[in-house]
Amino acid sequence: MMTAVTDVEITRVADEPGLRTWFDVGAAAAAHDRPADPPPSWVETRAELTRPWPRRVVEHWVARRDGEAVGALSLAMPTHDNVGSALIDGDVLPAHRRRGIGRALLARAAERARAHNRTRLILEVRRGGEGEALMRDVGARAALHDRRRRLPLPPADPAALARLEAEAVAAAPGYTVVGWDGPTPAEHLDDIARLSGRMSTDAPFDDLHWEPEAYDAARIREIDAALAARGVTALVTAARVGATGPLVAFTVLLHRTEVPWHAGQGDTLVEPAHRGHRLGARVKLANLARLAAAAPGVRAVDTWNADSNPWMVAINEAMGFRPYDAWTEWELDVEPATDP
Repeated sequence: MMTAVTDVEITRVADEPGLRTWFDVGAAAAAHDRPADPPPSWVETRAELTRPWPRRVVEHWVARRDGEAVGALSLAMPTHDNVGSALIDGDVLPAHRRRGIGRALLARAAERARAHNRTRLILEVRRGGEGEALMRDVGARAALHDRRRRLPLPPADPAALARLEAEAVAAAPGYTVVGWDGPTPAEHLDDIARLSGRMSTDAPFDDLHWEPEAYDAARIREIDAALAARGVTALVTAARVGATGPLVAFTVLLHRTEVPWHAGQGDTLVEPAHRGHRLGARVKLANLARLAAAAPGVRAVDTWNADSNPWMVAINEAMGFRPYDAWTEWELDVEPATDP
């Protein structure tokens, strides 16, 4: 049960100065909690004003105490699938923690989710951090455990990567690899939509309530445009059947020019009928080589995997990814509105 905190004013962001205040709170909290992480991007954040993320309603809120901005909250509410959920993220300045501000932000998130007919909040919290105690105090459920791994670049053992790639190529003689940077080529839109949709059915979700997502070419175009507006380049490598057949595996790396030393691993998926040919390793290794050519300044790549996904973890660790930190996806039920 969440109780109100009466000396905190929480207001919705309505313009660019307000969004900048929201951003500055989150950036200060992240710098304190995760100083070795890539910093948050103002370019990405500002793009929400002109090109919101496709098929989501997003709200930003700022908490103030005595006029000072001390907390930040965002709610992302899917509009085409998973319409019963609200994805939330929140930060409180370190000097103002353990004073009820996080609880007040959660109460506001529940209020707004209820207004949008959502039945649950979903939020990710770093294990061992201060947010875990709050999750337990408010009765949230730990639904999915995952771990971030980091790959230092250049690789510590290039010969091992070369051997891994040779083994992957030998295991898949009936496939060829294609790749591109930025927007998806028209000829691959339908295949990438099909593979992206499987990410919401094939990846482990454990106890997390997450429904299948519907993707089509239009949705892929919307995502590509949103990434471009945020200054993010997607590097994609895919495997196809033969030289001209459909794409049956793909992987994505995301790179921001604002942070030239870092890249993030996006989706990786192999269609079930084509598993067992080491296509996951093949496309990931080929994409890593493309990253080195396109962004030679990258010195670290981060990837997240569910603890219940030993297959992808094995590929990543063979490539040299090592555990960096651990996270938990929590669910919190939203109490229905009561009649007066």
